[in-house]
Amino acid sequence: MNLLTDNWIPVRPQDSGSPRQISLQTLLCEKQAWELALPRDDMELAALQLLISLVQVIFPPKDKKLWLDRLKNPLSEEEYTQSIQQYLEWFQLDHPEYPFMQIRGVETVKDTLLDKILPGLRSSENGVFVNEQGLAKGLCASCASIALFNQANNAPSFCGGVKAGLRSANPVTTFIQGENLAQAIWLNVITLQNFKNCFMEIKNEKPNWVEPIKFIGMVGKKKNIKGGEKIYCSSIGLLRGLFWQPAHIELQKIDNSIVHNCSCCGMEESKYSSLKFEKFSYEYSGFWRHPHSPCILTVKKGEKQQKFVNFTSPIPAWTQLSRYVVKHELDENNKEGQEPALVIQQAKKYMGGNKNRLGLLVGGYRNDQAKILERRHEILMLNQGWESHPKEIHDLVKHGIAYQSALYHAVLFFSEKKKESEKNKDKRKLKKVGLSYKESKKTKYALVERATTLFYRISENVILDALATVDFNNPFPAFLMLDNKLTDICRNIFEEITSLYQQDLELFYTLTIARQRILNTRLKNNRIQVSKEEAA
Repeated sequence: MNLLTDNWIPVRPQDSGSPRQISLQTLLCEKQAWELALPRDDMELAALQLLISLVQVIFPPKDKKLWLDRLKNPLSEEEYTQSIQQYLEWFQLDHPEYPFMQIRGVETVKDTLLDKILPGLRSSENGVFVNEQGLAKGLCASCASIALFNQANNAPSFCGGVKAGLRSANPVTTFIQGENLAQAIWLNVITLQNFKNCFMEIKNEKPNWVEPIKFIGMVGKKKNIKGGEKIYCSSIGLLRGLFWQPAHIELQKIDNSIVHNCSCCGMEESKYSSLKFEKFSYEYSGFWRHPHSPCILTVKKGEKQQKFVNFTSPIPAWTQLSRYVVKHELDENNKEGQEPALVIQQAKKYMGGNKNRLGLLVGGYRNDQAKILERRHEILMLNQGWESHPKEIHDLVKHGIAYQSALYHAVLFFSEKKKESEKNKDKRKLKKVGLSYKESKKTKYALVERATTLFYRISENVILDALATVDFNNPFPAFLMLDNKLTDICRNIFEEITSLYQQDLELFYTLTIARQRILNTRLKNNRIQVSKEEAA
């Protein structure tokens, strides 16, 4: 199966119709509106990223004028056919010498199940509940290609002895949402004009399954891990970087006597049932500025350092929105800088004055080493004018977080005082508030965690609505709306989680202080101060 010529893209017609697989040429050269159709949100995001990367490498528009034309008009079949010629052999999944994102001749004792390349299928904390059984029993060529790409670029390391991708273990990916699949691809393809200062132009560059990282020896105490050369990120071009494959993997075809549909998408006959992999490591030096991820800038020991934004906690994506769309340079006022993904920076530059809202697609994994804790796939809407009002976006997000902080400190104060009080009670008195002594010792932060979880769950729609509807030229009504709704949410959550202790005389004074001196005072201080004219 060849990604450039065969039907492999899992889609459904946007108006109506059943799922099917189409070719990249059909997607780019015809006017039919399609949307991706896969059962897992992370696979859909990976498929979109794979398509964007293919188009970025093979059909990059020269400048803004051509970029805008691509958004409106399909490619000609002649241009498509001519452009793909030099890449045809590199994107064939079952190529006899260099199959897509694989290495031929992998040495291993036994085969590995394909769930190894579907992140979270076995290693997630709640994998049994969010994934159907047998999801990786046998994959079609399409799902296998997407899974290989996703594992290499977006997921934690394949296993010990295999390095993670150029963006580290769990990078956040941000894209602009389009009205249909083809438009979404072109919206996230960067023009050559904007790439000039970001990437070196490396002639005749080949992906690292065609031109592999050089093997130079064995590493590790047991000498069972192959060691590779040291790579300098400045030597990695666009093609090699977007399709970076750090692992030595080789798919194994399914027994021809077993015929069933793909266990992931169900659309095509399964082709692969397992894979071979071998441990392989290498070193790389520097920072490769991946165009699909925001990054954080810091200074350590006088040197500027960069790292990609990732998901480190279960809080919703809107809390990090400023990092996704607002650029902050390192200076005396900012000890930590931030830089949105290059695709977002280009949109800000090219889409000024656009009357439509911005749909920001945010996805990735939250992990603990190789264990997937959470799959993240969220859509954030920003009202028109977002590109010229970074301060207002930053302030709206900061405003929402301030209310969570008010609730947090009030509940934390109450929890700490409650724990001190319970230490002085015997088991009989503890039972009156529904706790055993053993349980009470574990609850110092239990109420805090519950309050935080409730706040983010209940307030999310309020925050997202404010971002999607705010008039950036006059944001005060949006701030006032947040003040009123988030104040009520914080008070209601506080009353709900402390209701069990309302009749406890020893905790009555503590509750009063937590409610009046901490919660209400902080909520009052959070309210935006406006003039009479602004309020009117």
